[in-house]
This record gives sequence, C-alpha cells and structure tokens, in this order.
Amino acid sequence: MRTKILTLVGVRPNYTRLASLIRRFDLDTNNSIEHVLVHTGQHYSTELYSNFLHSLGLRKPDFDLGVGHLLREMGVTDPRAQIPVLLDKFLGILQKIQPDIVVMTGDTNTVLASIIASRFPTALVHIEAGLRSYDWRMPEEKNRIIIDHLADALYCYLECHRKILHSEGIDERRITVVGNVIIDTLYDHMSSIDASSIMRRLGLAHKKFFLCTIHRVENTNQKDTLEWKLRNILEYASRYNIPVVAPFMPRTVQVMERFGLHDILSDPLLIVTEPLGFFDFARLEKDARLIISDSGTVQEEAFILGTPLVIARRSSERPEVIQTGAAILEGMEGARTLHDAIERGMRLSKSWDQEALNPQGGSPSDRIHQDIIEKIQNNFFKKSRTLDYNSQNVFVRQAFALDV
Repeated sequence: MRTKILTLVGVRPNYTRLASLIRRFDLDTNNSIEHVLVHTGQHYSTELYSNFLHSLGLRKPDFDLGVGHLLREMGVTDPRAQIPVLLDKFLGILQKIQPDIVVMTGDTNTVLASIIASRFPTALVHIEAGLRSYDWRMPEEKNRIIIDHLADALYCYLECHRKILHSEGIDERRITVVGNVIIDTLYDHMSSIDASSIMRRLGLAHKKFFLCTIHRVENTNQKDTLEWKLRNILEYASRYNIPVVAPFMPRTVQVMERFGLHDILSDPLLIVTEPLGFFDFARLEKDARLIISDSGTVQEEAFILGTPLVIARRSSERPEVIQTGAAILEGMEGARTLHDAIERGMRLSKSWDQEALNPQGGSPSDRIHQDIIEKIQNNFFKKSRTLDYNSQNVFVRQAFALDV
C-alpha cells in the first residue's frame, strides 16, 4: 500500500525551498508514494504563485485553498485573520485526502495551519526546524516553536539547530541534520538566474545598486520604526547616488501610504517594483552591492550568492550568516541604527566560508527524501509517538507509572 504524502505550501520561500523535494516525491521510482501538493494561497499575487511554479518547473498543485484571494475580496488585510480560514480550509482537505504524512517548511501561517493535522492519525514533518530568533514580537517565532514540538520528524539545516531543539527537550531520534535546502534550488537554476534580463529592464549596473526588502510585522506596524529604516537607507544611498531597488510586498506599500510616507515612495533613488519572480529576484541579489532586508530567506540567498547583507532586525534566527562575516545585524532599532549598520555592511569582506550552510556537501533535499523513505520503511511514523518507543524517557515513565 502506498504512503500518502501531502506537501503543504503557500508562500514564495516554501516553493524555493521545497522545489527539489517536490520533484523527488512526484518522480518516486519505487511507486511507494502517492504525492498530493496543496497550495494554501496565503500569497495571492500572480508573481508570488503562478510565475514561481512556472519558473521552478513545478506542476500545478492538486488543491488551491485560495485563502489570500478570499480575504482580499473580503477587504481583510490583517495576517492574523488568515489563521482561522487556513485551519478551516485545511481541515476540509485533510478529511478528504486523509494523508499519512504532511510535509511543510518554514514558519508562516501556512505552517501553523498544519497543527490541525495533529488531530488526525497523520505524521508531521517540519523542514527548517530549530531556528530561533528569541524575539517574541515575531509571529513566526511562535509558529516555529509550536510546529517543532508537534512534528514527528524534524529536519535541521545545521548542527546548532539540532542543539537548540535538544535544549528544548525534543527527542534526538526525531531530529536529522541535512544542510540548507535553498542551496539545491539556487544551484539547480543558476543558469536561468544568470540569464534574467532584470538588470537591463531596470537600467542597473553590476554592483552599483542596493536591494531592499522590508515586510515583517515588527518592522511595519509602527510608523517610527518603518520610517527610520527607510530614511536611513535613502540617506546613505543619496550620499553616494546609489539607486535602491525595492520589490516591496503589497502590504508594505499599503502601510507606507497609510503612514503618509509619500515622499519616500516618490524618492527618485527608490525603485519600487511589483514582487518579482524567483530568477529576477535572485539575479538582483547576486548583482547588488549590498542587500538590506528583514527576510530570513534572503539572509541565506545573499550568503550563497556572495552579496554582503544588512539584516534590518533586532535579532536573527540565522546567526551563522553573521558569524561567518557575511552579514551585519542592525540590532535594537533607533533613529540612526540602520544607517550605521549599512556603513559597517559596506566594509564587509566577501571571503566567508561558502560551505557553512551545507557542511555535508551534496544535496540536502536528496538527504531528506531518502530519510523520509527509510522512516516509512522502518515504520518510524507509526511508532514514534507510541509508549513502547518512548518508554525510556523518565517523564514518560512517570506519567504512565511504569516504575511504581
């Protein structure tokens, strides 16, 4: 009997991280897997969905829950409103499909929706486990912790992430270190990235512009914080006449307009674009002089593509990019903190260890695929939560009075 695996995706980073693994599930040569691909529609922009499927060579999902589109039609923009709709829509899919395993990656509301699967006889697999920013303002931090503690199998990028999970009391047998999966997608599509015409279309010169993305709630909910960051970037850029390319999310632009930051939006050095496809955005990352971003994915992509980065946040769940000398952290935000961080970022060396995100070499996606198959063959997912499997844990023994 084939094992039914449901892969849950909903936002750009899900596709870029899971593209290689999705293809492996679809092309399972042993005919041991039935693969179902579900798109929640958390991002409803065509550029963030249809174009990503096409550019990454992925098939159309079996189910599109259309959550983002539904909420947009209702005039709802609060990201928190996504959660009950995602839970309701995904519940219907689980009842219909009844998967054996749900695979997801990251820390978005789409991932949080998978908690409903824990109410079924369904195993959860979380890729990108163990990342912690320790910034409790971040909705993503809460999502990460919840999913890591619910998941039956956890795939970490690095040994430091395994140690974090172990420090939180998670069983070592549920944790596997595999390397960073974003490497597979970037390397698989590097020729298409290099062939992108985005530089010519925007009239940019190699290493003569900044790339900026700001989207996180903690950076956009307060006018002072957002205004400080954007004015700091433009102040530095204007001093040296450096254009700033800003593929802002629709919500970021809406917030800027609501806060009355019209002079920033109309600044001649700020090139605001629609959200870009994967190849175009990666080409900009590769060719930028410096990247300024609050994105977790961009931290990794900048590292791999060899571009120095300023992390426009208080903390990072990816401290390895800072420790290797590839990035500068802004830290606690103030009226001049990002400007000062950009000053330091411009002095960063470009000689960091390129293997730091994948010390094992090879394909992280291939390691995950092989390990999931082995776990299926060894009945790991059926026994991982049983008393027999966990009876050596002292707290389990106490709960079941095994030593009385």
